[in-house]
Amino acid sequence: MRTPRSGFMAALLSGLLLGSMAGAQEASAPAVSAEPSVHRITAYVHSGMSLYLSDARTLGGVGGGLGVRDTLYDRFILQADASYLMALGKVVELRAGAGIQRSGTWTPAALVMLSGLAGQGMRFMTPTRSTPVEGPALTVGLQLAPLRFTHAGTQLSLFELGVGVGTDWPGRGLAWHLTFLEAGTSF
Repeated sequence: MRTPRSGFMAALLSGLLLGSMAGAQEASAPAVSAEPSVHRITAYVHSGMSLYLSDARTLGGVGGGLGVRDTLYDRFILQADASYLMALGKVVELRAGAGIQRSGTWTPAALVMLSGLAGQGMRFMTPTRSTPVEGPALTVGLQLAPLRFTHAGTQLSLFELGVGVGTDWPGRGLAWHLTFLEAGTSF
C-alpha cells in the first residue's frame, strides 16, 4: 500500500530522472555559433537627389525610393534600388552596386554603382548632334556613405555622396547623387 509520502518520493525521483535526461540532451546538442550570419537582407527607404549633366541633356530631380541590400559576412554589400524624382521633369532612377563596409555600429561604406536615369528632362541640340538624345542616361561611379550606422538590425545613413560618369555619344556626362536620409531594417 502506498502512503502519501511514498507517492511524493516517486514523483520527486521521476522528476529528477526526467530532468537529468533533458540535461543530457542539451549537453549533446551542438553549440550555437556567435559568428555573424552569412547574409543579412535589409529593405530600406531613402530620400535624396540625382542629377545627370551632359552637353546634350540634363536629367534628375529630388525624390525618394525603395531598395534592398544583402550584406555578406557583415562586410561586403550588394544592393539595388529604384527612385522616383521630380523637379526637372519626372524621372525614374534604377541603381545597382557592390561595395565594402566597416563592421560594427559605425559602418561607413564605399560602393561602385551602376545607375540609369530615364524620363523627362531638358534636351539640347549641339553642333555635333542635330537630334535629341533618346534613351536612359547610364553611368558608373563611386558612392561614399561616411555617416552610416547599424544597430540591432536597423540601419541609418545620412548624407551619402556619389559621383559617376556616363556617355552621350559623342560627348560624356557627369552624374551627381546625394542621399539625404536612408533608413532600413533587416528581415
